[in-house]
Amino acid sequence: MHTISHRVAGYLERQGILERDEENSYLNLEEGDEDPMQQVLGCSVSYRIAIGPQQGRNPSLYDVILDLLGIAAGGILYTGFIRRSLAPHLSIGIVLLLALSAFAQPLYWYIAYQVRADQFPLLIDPDDYFSRALIEGSEGGEVRHVDLPEDWSLPTDLGIDSCAYVKLLEGRWPGMDMQEPESDWRGYDRLELLIYSDQSEDLSLTLRIHDRGHNRQLENRYNRSLLIQPGFNRFSLPLHEVRDVPSVRIMDMAAISDVMLFATKKQLGKGFCLLSMRLR
Repeated sequence: MHTISHRVAGYLERQGILERDEENSYLNLEEGDEDPMQQVLGCSVSYRIAIGPQQGRNPSLYDVILDLLGIAAGGILYTGFIRRSLAPHLSIGIVLLLALSAFAQPLYWYIAYQVRADQFPLLIDPDDYFSRALIEGSEGGEVRHVDLPEDWSLPTDLGIDSCAYVKLLEGRWPGMDMQEPESDWRGYDRLELLIYSDQSEDLSLTLRIHDRGHNRQLENRYNRSLLIQPGFNRFSLPLHEVRDVPSVRIMDMAAISDVMLFATKKQLGKGFCLLSMRLR
């Protein structure tokens, strides 16, 4: 157990995820001690979050949930192995269930990213649950999954039954955001957007694309105005324009990191239906 724990911790340390606590770098368990709790303690190593890659990361609700699960697991193990008021095998079973709960979110996103890779060059498939998970409302936008109404006039070869409906609400960037699209757009010529508007008037949107080198300046990203007319709209945008638009550099088409569609405050209360987004 000592060897396994140190090998795992050493790997995490090399990856920059953990940093060794030099004041207490290992657990000195007494040999021959038959206390079952010693085996549980052997699974832990005194490490702390690394200063490097993790520095400045804000805590999230998921961090709190993990902390609570860890506290609960520790209390159950204490109850089972120290106080003996709970059967040891039952306490281990409960802790395993808690561990599975802790890994539920990473597993969910692993599947979503795998679906993203498998569907590429299709960036958004509104019929696929995990594909929709990668888009969200921006600051002032609300995204929900809706079935396509039968009375909408759409191309017969569209091949989808639903869309991501974006409601424009109060906020800085009312619209939708795909923060982690498949990043390597090299080898493709055009970005195709299919949008349906159920509004009675034209709707003005802005398409924003940037890469990992974006410095949050307007001239350092791609912005393109789109006029959405009532009904079905198809846009086919040359990717060389995306690559060349930053005035101070060339956008890295192998490291695209964000795609947004948003409107101005004049469009609040309106909405549009994103049918598809893909590279060609």
